[in-house]
Amino acid sequence: MSISFQAARRRLPEELLSRLQSEYSQPQMEKILRGFMEERHTVLRVNTLKTTVRDILEDLQKQAVQIQRIPVFPEAIILKNRRENWVESWSAYADGRIYLQGLSSQMPVLFLNPEPGDKVLDMTAAPGSKTTQIAASMNNQGEILANELNEIRHERLKFNLERQGVLIAQTRLGDGAQIGSEKPAYFDKILLDAPCSAEGRIQVSSGRSFAFWSEKNIREHAKLQRRLLRSAHEALKPGGILVYSTCTLAVEENEMMLDWFLKNYSDMTLQPLQLEFPHLLPVVTTDSLKPDTCIKAAPSNLCEGFFIAKMVKKA
Repeated sequence: MSISFQAARRRLPEELLSRLQSEYSQPQMEKILRGFMEERHTVLRVNTLKTTVRDILEDLQKQAVQIQRIPVFPEAIILKNRRENWVESWSAYADGRIYLQGLSSQMPVLFLNPEPGDKVLDMTAAPGSKTTQIAASMNNQGEILANELNEIRHERLKFNLERQGVLIAQTRLGDGAQIGSEKPAYFDKILLDAPCSAEGRIQVSSGRSFAFWSEKNIREHAKLQRRLLRSAHEALKPGGILVYSTCTLAVEENEMMLDWFLKNYSDMTLQPLQLEFPHLLPVVTTDSLKPDTCIKAAPSNLCEGFFIAKMVKKA
């Protein structure tokens, strides 16, 4: 056993470790455990509604900030020698020119590919990272419905939309599972970044990150995800695009969830996804899921662990 496994084993729930051992090879499990132990780099997204990537890069250079870029994320900047509290003290953060947003959070919107004029639903929107990214991709042209169930988080969502200069988003305080019946076949594109057991966010150094982990918690989230997926299907136009994402590694919330959805909604088709990105994990295949139809990644110093799938509704 490696040092990383030994250290993680002392702190993480034994039930979680057993699940990982049963689902992944030893090298893959070691990759996940290393990700649980690594401190993640600070990542920001440039808000192109208010500034340009070039201007932000020039500002960072003047402040001697070491950066890293990944081509697939055109607005993302990884800060190698600055933490989040430094970013939060920067004027570019206060006036909404940038947003603290990890790579795993930015990725679902890249695959959704919202365009000017689209009608887009962000089903679980707070605190607004993806909603503001969607609005920037649409150049503030079109229509966004940003939904949030929790009242406090809904207020935070509204605050961030205003600070980021979003003009095309209407917020909704309520259960996303009801949107399908309220707006049937209305949206061109839907993002369901589903509430989940958040295994991809676990950090061994923070007991809070896994204090609520349990198999019961996974099952409860899976029930909620099914309700939201039913609503998303009803709200999506024929020919529309649905992106489903989580920040967990649990198959019940990822591969098994999609397998259930595709078997119950035969008018939905998975779209092949390709991504050149380190730390990818194999997808559990089923009759509905093939290896190239979803993306799953282990946590790392670059990002949290995540799962993404993209589907199209038959026209």
